[in-house]
Amino acid sequence: MEYVYSIMMFCMAGGLLLYAGLLALAKDPMLIPKHWAAKMKNKKEYCLMIAKVVAVIAIPFAASGITGLIWNAEETLLPAIIVLVIGFVVCIYLSRNIIRNLY
Repeated sequence: MEYVYSIMMFCMAGGLLLYAGLLALAKDPMLIPKHWAAKMKNKKEYCLMIAKVVAVIAIPFAASGITGLIWNAEETLLPAIIVLVIGFVVCIYLSRNIIRNLY
């Protein structure tokens, strides 16, 4: 039971990276859910941009999973949660830069 948190974080990161890879390879806007999609002229470049953003969002999950493996997760999850929250703040900044480069 001590590795459950890390396994869950690695599964989330893997799922997001799998989706980003499929989106980057297929470049099909039908893979993007309707509530995420925007009206764009170049749909293939838009798909790549969304794939990059999703791949960046997967990084905090993987980092938090690694942190959960390094520190004993049964004692405290605080370091892993801190890494996850700080990672999301950094990901918001990086995602904004990726989206701004498209415009």
